[in-house]
Amino acid sequence: MSATDLFPAHPTPATASAPPRRSRGRSLNFSAWARVVVACAILLGSAGVRAWQARRIESALAIGRARPRFDLRKVATTLGRWKGQESTIDPQIVRGTGADQIVTRRYVNQDTGVNVDLILLYGPAAEVYLHSPEVCYPSAGYTLIAGPDDRSIPTSSSSSSSKAPFRSMVYTKGEAGQAERQEVYYTWWYNGRWNPEIGKQKHFERIPGMYKVHLARRVVADEKRDVGNPCESLLEVLLPEIEGRMASAPSPTP
Repeated sequence: MSATDLFPAHPTPATASAPPRRSRGRSLNFSAWARVVVACAILLGSAGVRAWQARRIESALAIGRARPRFDLRKVATTLGRWKGQESTIDPQIVRGTGADQIVTRRYVNQDTGVNVDLILLYGPAAEVYLHSPEVCYPSAGYTLIAGPDDRSIPTSSSSSSSKAPFRSMVYTKGEAGQAERQEVYYTWWYNGRWNPEIGKQKHFERIPGMYKVHLARRVVADEKRDVGNPCESLLEVLLPEIEGRMASAPSPTP
């Protein structure tokens, strides 16, 4: 018997099965890399979509911020029995509002002599919305003593709602008989409607601009504010004036 008979020349089972194991290893490595490539493609695609959306939003915001829809100074100074004159405001306050345009006037009722101060402004929503009376008055040393109350003011709007919601409150500053009491009415115009409510900052980051109407007057202790209120009397002639000018003004263009 020869050595060839004892030790055949053909490969052993272990030797014969080795190449297939190496082949599966290469296949597994290729699959893993393929998954990595696909995952990277998905991430890059998502980033591209987000960048495109961000550019589109910024473009829309830039158009909306180009200018107010109408010049606030064109709001009439004579409104029914109310006559207004321009008033001044601290430039630092103007800068603090974040407004692109601001108009301040004092309107006097020709029948009663009552005067009401008006602040009308327009600016980027993400900055303007921060300056609500609930924030600004306490920071100036005022204390809330009445309200907030929600009030509805008739308008001439062509929308389904014929009334504009306002928020009303009374603040005081000073001691006892020297205390100053101020009644405040305010609301915002954004997304095509009046609304005194303020949402989250992220919401306003997508709104190009907003208007604010703010009225203030001095009141005495125990004054009946829910009957014949001068602020509401002025708003009833002011709001149709503002809405009419917004409706007739062209929208901003790039």
